[in-house]
Amino acid sequence: MDKRNHLIDLLRFVAATWVAIFHFNEPIPYIANWYRSFLKIGYVGVAIFFVISGYCVYLSALRSKTPRDFLVRRICRIFPPYWFSILLVGLSVIVSLIVNKANSVAVLPKNISGILATITLSTTPLFDVPIMNWVYWTLTYEVVFYFLVFISMFAKHQYRIYSYLFISISGFFLPVHEMWPLFFVKYWPAFALGVATYRLLNEKTQLWQTALLLAISVSGLFYIQIRPYEAITCIITAVLIVSNNFKPLKANPISTLGDYSYSIYLTHVPLGIFILGVVKQQSIVQNNVWVNIVWDLTLYAVIVCLAKLMFKFIELPAISFGKKITNVTRNAAV
Repeated sequence: MDKRNHLIDLLRFVAATWVAIFHFNEPIPYIANWYRSFLKIGYVGVAIFFVISGYCVYLSALRSKTPRDFLVRRICRIFPPYWFSILLVGLSVIVSLIVNKANSVAVLPKNISGILATITLSTTPLFDVPIMNWVYWTLTYEVVFYFLVFISMFAKHQYRIYSYLFISISGFFLPVHEMWPLFFVKYWPAFALGVATYRLLNEKTQLWQTALLLAISVSGLFYIQIRPYEAITCIITAVLIVSNNFKPLKANPISTLGDYSYSIYLTHVPLGIFILGVVKQQSIVQNNVWVNIVWDLTLYAVIVCLAKLMFKFIELPAISFGKKITNVTRNAAV
């Protein structure tokens, strides 16, 4: 029986696509047409990612024997592709230096502390170190979410829900800042909604605690300062995941592309904008909606192909390495 959630794979790919094409069009002047208007809300793809992350990270925590296993596997999941994408940003800077005689694409770290912050994802909004890639800020949120889940895992399973409830309730009373230490409060409700959705579908105990987390998360989406479209998108994402539980989506060619969503997310800015974004500056692309669409889809197809290679040669080996480390350590301790 196929137990893989193909709807989540599909949602990942939809989110990555929407965010990428939204970004392709951000550097050029806005022209009022149906296509550009639709893309203008492409930022909601990030909200989809955060809900899915809460769902999947909670599942990952359940499958991890120890907090250390969880943390090691999360590090291996997020950092090696991230580090490779930094190299792509570096490549885009080199191309800019050759073509434009100046670095006009990315802010590079200026000292050792900046380099270390970049390598460890301790950049904006965690600390006041500029990011090199437009999308890196979301990864810092992810790392903080992972850390909070990691801390909760030191409690017995039946008590972990209370840590999620505590953080979720605290968000109503804490000021929302763009920087450390409270920046994560802004998108925590989206992550917690993913956790609550998983528990609702898969855990039959502590139902009132799950219902409370669900209600607080939905309320937090609107009370805490995220944009209305993001809040609505989070709820739609959760509803789709729940509905899929009753009539599961079958594997299909588009859902399969969900495997490449993280690599698409990491590479579309340096490759599609920093290096190839010059094409968007041409008036024929900017002023003709159909030429714009054809270019965006062609560029995106190239990004997907490259992301497939990145998934195969970087993501999968890193994931396998994380599993190998935790299994070896566990066996040695027995």
